[in-house]
Amino acid sequence: MSLSSTLRQLIHFFLTPPCPICQRSASEILCTDCHRQILGYSWSGSTQGNTLGAAGTLALPNNTALPVFAWGQYRGLLKQTLALLKYGNQDELGNWLGFQLGQYWLRNGYHKTYHPQPVVIPIPLHNQKLQQRGYNQAALIAKGFCRVTGLALAEHGLIRTKATSAMYTLDAQDRQKNLANAFQLGTALPTTLKPILIIDDIYTTGATAHAATIPLVKAGYNIIGITTVARSLFSRS
Repeated sequence: MSLSSTLRQLIHFFLTPPCPICQRSASEILCTDCHRQILGYSWSGSTQGNTLGAAGTLALPNNTALPVFAWGQYRGLLKQTLALLKYGNQDELGNWLGFQLGQYWLRNGYHKTYHPQPVVIPIPLHNQKLQQRGYNQAALIAKGFCRVTGLALAEHGLIRTKATSAMYTLDAQDRQKNLANAFQLGTALPTTLKPILIIDDIYTTGATAHAATIPLVKAGYNIIGITTVARSLFSRS
């Protein structure tokens, strides 16, 4: 091996950030092994195939059934990756997950289904939590998603006006109570002639997504779906 080749490898080793999941050397955001493992939890990469269904439905306030599109299953290394994004200060994972979600959207032909094309609105964080975390993980995912799909992004289309308590211990009914009147319309919203696609990191009971749709439906917006990186295997549909 030549001296210049060795030098390039050393520079790459010390200057390239390690994989945020396993801390091993990575040529891209994730190392090859973590990348491969996470893709295994996508609906297309799962050994369970699509028998569990990548999409469910959510009942809107006007009783319309809203489709829920999810790229992967909320378990294993994908679950760990989402936790690192939310609580581990690994914001670079948001763009990567958004890229995967965008590829899923295009691969399944959803971009050909809706005309006009929808405007993407991420589920917002309350300002208190946003200051603590430093970023909104759903907004980071939405940016990566829109970069791939070419869809317009209204990052502040919704505002979270209520600081809700942690919901992982709450059942569906208590989650709805916790989220009552939690959202209102934000800024830079498109005309009501433009359909809306809501984006989030995880879909479990659907309580957060349902609460977010309320001000949009009241304002006359047509919501065409919810899209998330991961969907719980026990999600209500």
